[in-house]
Amino acid sequence: MYDLRLGMKIYDNSWFLTHELEPQAAADVLSDMGVTFVITQSQYLPMADTAVQSSVRPKDAARYAQLDDRQFRAALRDRGIGYVACLNVGFDPHFTGTHAALVSTDQFGQTATQQDWYIGLPPDRDENIEHKAKLLETATAALDPDGIHLGFMRWPGFWETWLPGTSRALAPDYCYSSQTLTRFCTAVGIDLPVQDPVRSAMLISDRHRMAWRDWKCRVTVEAIAALHARVSKVKPDLPIAINTLPFTRTDFGNAVEEVFGQDIHALTPVVDIFEVMAYHQILGRDAAWPAAIAADIKARTTSKVIATLQVEALYLHGMHRGRGRAPTLDAAEFARAVDLVELSPADGLCVFTFTDFLNLRHTPEGHQKIERLKRFRR
Repeated sequence: MYDLRLGMKIYDNSWFLTHELEPQAAADVLSDMGVTFVITQSQYLPMADTAVQSSVRPKDAARYAQLDDRQFRAALRDRGIGYVACLNVGFDPHFTGTHAALVSTDQFGQTATQQDWYIGLPPDRDENIEHKAKLLETATAALDPDGIHLGFMRWPGFWETWLPGTSRALAPDYCYSSQTLTRFCTAVGIDLPVQDPVRSAMLISDRHRMAWRDWKCRVTVEAIAALHARVSKVKPDLPIAINTLPFTRTDFGNAVEEVFGQDIHALTPVVDIFEVMAYHQILGRDAAWPAAIAADIKARTTSKVIATLQVEALYLHGMHRGRGRAPTLDAAEFARAVDLVELSPADGLCVFTFTDFLNLRHTPEGHQKIERLKRFRR
């Protein structure tokens, strides 16, 4: 297992394309910050845009062609920094756009459409799991990573919009497509009008709510196990980490299990590291909340738990405008969150993202944030 003390998410190529760092120089910056592991995209496992501009723009194509991810991986290894290859499983707009039959249906009978940057696929879409397994096999062989991080390993839903006061009843709940309903009926031995998502959703809510929850959670587990099995053929015993939703079972009536299909206890046999997306400003919480949600998840598993903090304020524009999120996240607030995670039972800390630190590192605020990170559990 790589050292979980302090991680960095690298979800774009800004370090190479904008800041014009070569792999050795980027690895030096990370080492100087005290980073012990990275969770990173690569040319083998590229990311689409999320809240971060991850995809490569045409103007950067020539420079991007010069990047050798294997050199970056080797430079990190030379400095004792763990390399965790990241693949977004249930979020792939390009794959979704070319496989329209796989798109989800909600409890209102509405087919999922993109919200801001997000449109998700359920973990029961075998075509997507097979596609992602092949990508992982290729990347594992090429990069020899120290671990695999599976992003969006859950049932669809734009969880970042679930702020305090959100009505679960009004939020989309996926998936009531005929293909998913048919699989559910076969698995649990019941009959539903699988061509009628609204009626099926009502019957499930009234008569089969716990069976539906347990089945959705089991499908998430099975998808992770299937991907791990494929990776293990290339490199056995790679630790598996997943994006973990930052909700307790009491939040929104246990939506984390019933809507998103993440049961921490059930996932423990197939997940070595729960990476908790403890983005407090995004979810309208205070600086004490990341440590609290990490502790809650740690209490439900024997696996490792790391809390990921955001560096800058996000989700302030477009459809997110006027939702009450704090417009800034200053150095004092960041340090307060780090302080409390340091005192928590979390096994480590991660930060989102490397680009934010590169943009800030020559400013007083950036210097303060980096200096606080360097002292984490030292």
